[in-house]
Amino acid sequence: MTWLFDQPLPILIVGVLGGAILAGTLAQTGNRLFLKLLLAWITLFGLLLVVEYGVITDREQVQATVYEIAAALEANDTARVQRSISDDAADLQREVEQKLNYVHVEAVKIKRNMEVNFVEQVTPRVAVAKMNVVFIGNLKSGITSEGRFPTYLILTFQQEADQAWRLADYQFFDARGEQAGEIRPPA
Repeated sequence: MTWLFDQPLPILIVGVLGGAILAGTLAQTGNRLFLKLLLAWITLFGLLLVVEYGVITDREQVQATVYEIAAALEANDTARVQRSISDDAADLQREVEQKLNYVHVEAVKIKRNMEVNFVEQVTPRVAVAKMNVVFIGNLKSGITSEGRFPTYLILTFQQEADQAWRLADYQFFDARGEQAGEIRPPA
């Protein structure tokens, strides 16, 4: 049932279609019963939209974490990026700190194809986010000018004891996707 609250589109589509049918029936018959049904329908779907807005699903939390990491990277804020990494991923924390000492990130553009899936029956809970991303930046040494690095990125998150989703691992692929092969950035 959480799919219903991941985005408002299903609620809007069903609400508008049902409302249009009831309005059309009211116009055809003139029966006041359909007016009452239409008002009840509008109220019900208005309430569902309010609930949808208030319910933050795990999928939305993972997506928000992805955007938080992107914002921290754009700010070149190593400490903020590391707060988004799981304590269980000490190697990843060291790797991120090392790499962020060498690069200056100008922008992180996450494309609209983000897909979040959950790994069933594991503890702690695990989510995998897949998306195309374009990193724009340069080396702090000034050796290269601004670079554009399109990639397909897979981020693995785990839900911590405080219920926050934190990064546990990542994989870079050619921008064409997983089938194009994994790319490991230089150490």
